[in-house]
Amino acid sequence: MPADRAPLQRLTFPPDRRVRRKLDFESAYKRGRRFSDGLFTMTVRANGLAGPRLGLAIAARTIGNAVARNRLRRLIRESFRHAQHRLPAADIIVGAKIGARNAPDPMRRQSLSALWKKIASQCAPSSAS
Repeated sequence: MPADRAPLQRLTFPPDRRVRRKLDFESAYKRGRRFSDGLFTMTVRANGLAGPRLGLAIAARTIGNAVARNRLRRLIRESFRHAQHRLPAADIIVGAKIGARNAPDPMRRQSLSALWKKIASQCAPSSAS
């Protein structure tokens, strides 16, 4: 392996990396920090676990039919799967804005990537805590 490459990390999305409980969603919305752009909004709240968890809140009113919503969910999960090793231990709830409905996939991926980077840099764990 070349010296400039990091060791391979598993790019999986196991069940323990998912936010599922209503209480966790509500807690993130109530006490979390928000990041957004024209396509997505992300609410981030530290979770005290070993790594980040992803929750999806993709509304039918915003995105459209089930096919479009599920396609967008798959894209978000894939993007998270690639970014998870750079993210802090936090619950991250991703919501879609109306701009994401007709945006091309490359623009959606770029938007998600920029938001992951913003979260990684601004929500890094502090040494004081």
